[in-house]
Order: sequence, then C-alpha cells, then structure tokens
Amino acid sequence: MKSNREEIIERLIQLDKDVALLDNSADVYTCVIVGGSALVLMNKIYRSTHDIDSINASAQIQPLLEAYNINMNVNAYLLNFPEGYLERIEPVDIQTKKVRFFTASLEDLVVSKLCSMREKDVEDIENELVYNTLNWDLMDNLIEDVCYGMLNEYDERLLRDNYANYKERFK
Repeated sequence: MKSNREEIIERLIQLDKDVALLDNSADVYTCVIVGGSALVLMNKIYRSTHDIDSINASAQIQPLLEAYNINMNVNAYLLNFPEGYLERIEPVDIQTKKVRFFTASLEDLVVSKLCSMREKDVEDIENELVYNTLNWDLMDNLIEDVCYGMLNEYDERLLRDNYANYKERFK
C-alpha cells in the first residue's frame, strides 16, 4: 500500500507529464503547495489528505489542476501567509520537466495554520517533527508581518494569542 506522500508525488508527476504532452515549448511552470499536503511532502506529518492546496500556480497550468485534485480555491487563506512567502518557498524533491513544484516554508505553513486553528491544523502543528524544526526567530518576524496591517483587530489578537500559547508549549 502506498503512503499518502507517494500518492501525492504520483499525482504531481502525472500532472507534469500531461503538461509536457500539451505544451512542447521550453516554458517551465510553477505550483506552490500549502496546507497538509505540503507538510506531508516535507515529511513533517503522515496523515492522509485527499486534496492538494495551492496558493500560487502559473496561469497556464491552472485549468489542469482540478483534474489532479489540486485546489486553487484557497485565496481566502492568502491573508494568512506572511508577505514575501514566495521568497521562502522550498522545492519539492521530484524530477519533473515542465512544472516545478514548491512548498511554502515550514514557518509560513505554521503561521497559516495558527490563523486557522481548525482541529486538523492544530494536530498538524502540534507534531514534534514540526515544532522541533521551526526557526523561532523567523516565526516571531512572520507573526508580526501577518499582524501588521493584514488582519483585522480581532483576527490579529486571536493570532497573537494562538502563537503565544503555541510558543509557550513547544519552543
């Protein structure tokens, strides 16, 4: 039986192959993966996740994403990602020809999950493979970035409280 990580990678590789069949140009496209799938690809969590969330993908491949259960309907969560997150993306270590896959950084993913705090998000970030490898100084800066003008007063207070609690428990 395949692991969830293997299944995700197979889908990404198949998407890359299909893009290569449809586009014989030298162009290379990008797709930034977030959420639980990103943490699975980073070997930080091992739970099953059926969809793959992407917050940034080349326009040329967006029409194909739905066929691979890659969800771009997460723009509402874009506010939960610190400014400049694209500068911190990390490549997914798979061989592809037409699509380069990336994940948001671990710290950006944790910040976004601290904003959400759904049950599965809490479970994801309370994993020692996550909190033991965080750059806590970067976390402090990213929390400030998200709070500075990106959130309303209520959401900012909630994020600050969530982060203070998380940091106290796991740093």
